[in-house]
Amino acid sequence: MRIKNSLMNIIFGLVSQIVSLLMGFFVRTAIIFTLGIEYVGVEGLFTSILLLLSLANLGFDTAMLYSLYHPLTEGNTYKIQALLNLYRKAYKIIGLIVFGIGLCIFPFLQYLINGDPKVANLNIIYLLFLLNATLTYFSVYKHSIIIADQKGHIISKVRTKFLLFSNVLQIVILLTTHMYLLVLGIQLIVRISENLYVSNIAEKLYPFIKRNSAKLNQLEKKEFFRGLYAQSLYKVSGVVINGVDNVVISVYLGIVAVGTYSNYLLILGALSTLLSYIFYSLTASVGNLVSNGSVERKYFIFRVINFTHLWIFGFCAINLIILLNPFLSYWLGQEYLFNNYIVLAIVLNFFTAGIQGTCTMFRETTGLFKIGKYRPIIAACINIALTLLLVKPLGIVGVLLGTIISRLCVYFWFDPYLLYKHIFDKPLRTYFQTYSKFMCIVVGISVLLKTMEVTAFTDPLVNLMINFLVCLIIPNLIFYLLFRKSEEINYLRSIFRTFVLKKYIPENSKKVS
Repeated sequence: MRIKNSLMNIIFGLVSQIVSLLMGFFVRTAIIFTLGIEYVGVEGLFTSILLLLSLANLGFDTAMLYSLYHPLTEGNTYKIQALLNLYRKAYKIIGLIVFGIGLCIFPFLQYLINGDPKVANLNIIYLLFLLNATLTYFSVYKHSIIIADQKGHIISKVRTKFLLFSNVLQIVILLTTHMYLLVLGIQLIVRISENLYVSNIAEKLYPFIKRNSAKLNQLEKKEFFRGLYAQSLYKVSGVVINGVDNVVISVYLGIVAVGTYSNYLLILGALSTLLSYIFYSLTASVGNLVSNGSVERKYFIFRVINFTHLWIFGFCAINLIILLNPFLSYWLGQEYLFNNYIVLAIVLNFFTAGIQGTCTMFRETTGLFKIGKYRPIIAACINIALTLLLVKPLGIVGVLLGTIISRLCVYFWFDPYLLYKHIFDKPLRTYFQTYSKFMCIVVGISVLLKTMEVTAFTDPLVNLMINFLVCLIIPNLIFYLLFRKSEEINYLRSIFRTFVLKKYIPENSKKVS
């Protein structure tokens, strides 16, 4: 059942994210060609500011899911009610805190933008971004029980429908009226409607979560908040590492640089979200496994998921190095491109963040965020210090290097160390041997394909498509040939045969008449 639920979540999550990616391209194109790159820069800056404000969340979302796994497995209705009551109250407070802090930033907006952004109604735009970010807190807590119960595909279906409606409407408004404020207003209304709709679904699936008086006892509250405190430190670090870049770029390099960087982030962010959703869909199943699985089973599933992480993110990194600038050039034009050094730093940042995903998933579902809980603060401090130190001499490359180095100094070794020592009781060197092997293979394939890059045709689209096909086939072929006899590949083959072939290929079609 775990595998079936995970596959359902992955399939519908993928569809939702692919729709989001495609519609994001259309909306971004409409903004650039109707309003200008400055609006994209302002959007990127305000999104980063609000990401930093989400520190008020303090990891509540992760702590929520972790605390729901056990009562859902046990069918403990009263504890689920008590937990959701706690989350409802907490999220109301969080929403008010985020809104209050967001309002306090108003007088300082001008200092966060280097130069004249040439964007009208800047304060109103920021207020609409702020409302969009904060009103979600008042209804989103009910989503957690659906996700923790391994039914995230339900949310994906709803999100896809609302996303299509919202983005099509935004494009029509941009092309006909050029009114960015109206676009933001539509985003706000649709986001609120979507959250209320999903909350209504949650109440139908779990009628017992409606208004009730269930409360956690003092011991349960103490245990929850102790875990929340440790998780909040990881939240602080993650938000700082991911949210500070655009703010620093805006202050030191200007809003146009933020806009250009945001075009790269649109692709990287959509791809990262797409991939993380695949693995995020597994989180509830991993949490269920952690609740009642053996140590050897946990270790094997960790190896399979980690192997899949390395393969997929390695494949994506290779493709991005070869195809990212040619694609952006075809989409927007040469004037919106960064040089190859910046592109390499952007891809390296994406890759080093992505391959940490398995360790993060297991750390959160096993509650290990309580051990070494101050290390995330160290990572955040390293990131800020290096970013500010390197931004002037190296520009955007310096900003990205600060993020990459801070991640490698802390999470690269500490998260796997925790898992291998406290959960798996295995030697850590096996993890780094696998990691190093993949890194060498990814670098080797990237160099090979860069030397094979096709630029001979006059039509850039033809060059792009040929290079895409080469990048699609060769990395996966090399990965498969090198690892075809591994236990991880054999396990993935068995899943494919069991849950895909048997479902979609009728048994009688396999027989030879």
